[in-house]
Amino acid sequence: MSAGPARVALRSDDLLVEVDAEGARIARLTHVPTGREILATTPWADEARDAFSLPDSSGEWHRRYPGGWHVLLPRAGDAPAGVAPTQPFHGEAAWRTWTLSQEGASCRARVHLRTVPLEVDRVVSLVESGLRVDTAVHNHSSETARIGWAEHPAFAGDLFDDAVVSTGGGGLAVAPAPSAGFDDVSGAAGSLTVEGRELALALSWDARLFPRLFVWRERRGSTGFPWWAQVDAVGLEPSSDPYAQPGDALGSIEVAPGATVRSTVTLHVRGIGAATA
Repeated sequence: MSAGPARVALRSDDLLVEVDAEGARIARLTHVPTGREILATTPWADEARDAFSLPDSSGEWHRRYPGGWHVLLPRAGDAPAGVAPTQPFHGEAAWRTWTLSQEGASCRARVHLRTVPLEVDRVVSLVESGLRVDTAVHNHSSETARIGWAEHPAFAGDLFDDAVVSTGGGGLAVAPAPSAGFDDVSGAAGSLTVEGRELALALSWDARLFPRLFVWRERRGSTGFPWWAQVDAVGLEPSSDPYAQPGDALGSIEVAPGATVRSTVTLHVRGIGAATA
């Protein structure tokens, strides 16, 4: 595949979305009528890459984490020690440079992973009042690949101030700033809503493929490295596997030889009251 642009921007009356080639990350998602940024960003998000790096991938991921929405393949979190080749923290796909192309109101991102025999084809599209992310994971090899998969959208933390958060399985508490924490939730049933002061968000996904939901809260609550009490983000992350996945495999999703596993995640955004005037 030939090299594409470093970033693709899409715009509708409701949303502006920008997709980076690095990790196929959704770097920016703006609600146009209110000008509100929906995804979290860190103070160092736009810093240029430099030669310095930390020796372990978890430390380096957190040192340079820019926010936004990543796809984590073929593993979320730390890789099992016994799996070869070694995976970087949150999986190879989030570290690779993908090939981007714009196709109408969509951005297509593609990458061939090298640690597992998979091609990932991801299409980010603007739809009515929202965003749709379609991902296809294809196995080119003659052996079954067993992987984990998580979607990693990190939302701007202040959207959750005085908000009501509900999943398909019940309510979900998000503590106000300053606070921090992580929960691995079962039974979210493939949907959640955030009813805030300015915006209402509705996230939906395939609960059979992603039966779990990681809830990461970094609301200026960690004073040391890497956040220094400067980051306000809430990650609501559909996942195929528990975060503490047993160490004998990357995950529970089996991709048979020649087979393709597909996912669709949608995010609908609605302005509330005077915020849309």
